[in-house]
Amino acid sequence: MSALVINGKFLGAPLNGVHRTAAHFSQELLRRMGGEHTARLLAPPGATPSPEFPSLCGEILRGHFGTGQGWENVTLPRAARDALLVNFCNLGPVMHANSVTMIHDAQTFMYPKDSNGFRALRYNLLLPLLARRARRILTVSEFSRERLIAHGVGTAEKIDVVHNGTDHILAQAADPAIVDQLGLGRSDYVLTIGSSKFYKNLRTVFAAMADPLPGGQRLVIAGGPPESAYRAAGWAPPAGAVFTGFVSDAELRALYENAGAFVFPSLTEGFGLPPVEAMHCGTPVISARAGAMPEVLGEAALLVRADQPDEYRAALTAVFSDDALAQRLRHDGARRAGQLTWEAAGDRLWALLRPLL
Repeated sequence: MSALVINGKFLGAPLNGVHRTAAHFSQELLRRMGGEHTARLLAPPGATPSPEFPSLCGEILRGHFGTGQGWENVTLPRAARDALLVNFCNLGPVMHANSVTMIHDAQTFMYPKDSNGFRALRYNLLLPLLARRARRILTVSEFSRERLIAHGVGTAEKIDVVHNGTDHILAQAADPAIVDQLGLGRSDYVLTIGSSKFYKNLRTVFAAMADPLPGGQRLVIAGGPPESAYRAAGWAPPAGAVFTGFVSDAELRALYENAGAFVFPSLTEGFGLPPVEAMHCGTPVISARAGAMPEVLGEAALLVRADQPDEYRAALTAVFSDDALAQRLRHDGARRAGQLTWEAAGDRLWALLRPLL
């Protein structure tokens, strides 16, 4: 039998975006194993299954090197020494050459100020070395592949693309109570995702909506930091903006479903899950023509120049005033989102990994 080991370090940490996609990729990979191949999901001490992924019960791998970098770089490779080791969270043990590592994006190279200083330094030092040692590198878009190559992280011959799945947003029923709690009505607001990072570029959406839209729609910022964080960065949210704070997946789905439009202004993204999640929920999407977004969204969204508030405003005005346009975006968005499922992502992943076993 050929053996495969999945680096389950994500089970020992809160489920951020990368960890959540790691859980989905792991789940899809384990579903496809069997017969002549065996697979183990190894996790650090203290790791517990997430309620969202109850079937991912990793084997706890104990050692003398803690639960963090020591565990990943010493304990894990010893246990996986006779197996193909698959790492889904950007980093992996450099000393385990029989490995495949997914590097989601090149953000730490492109916008280092948006990363923790130590984290950026660690990534900048380790990613090129890891890419040289690993058998293959995976990433989530052609755009990310090109950026990683440009920054010396792997070669064109060594990097393969596996698009993320996106249909996880449909796994839970929407909780519409959040819409009433925030005093919102159906289709009477513009939704975006909160972040004060520079490359997330919310300042441009704030500028686009500094004056009220013709229909008076408010801006709703889901998740992310409080309003004070944006003001501290020198950004001025529009009057009446709603900052939700943390929202659950069920609440986020309800906010998507009831929004008149979703805006995604990032200057770069390795993939960009939120606009495709919005498409699954029947929401017209306006996105920056930047990063992987043209590749991921195609013609199913209105794409504008990332740094032009007037273009966002014109696109928003068009969506809210032209029912035919809004309906076309809903239809095309649902079709595009339906192509980006975790089933499809798992099939692509297995097609790339199986020949390495």
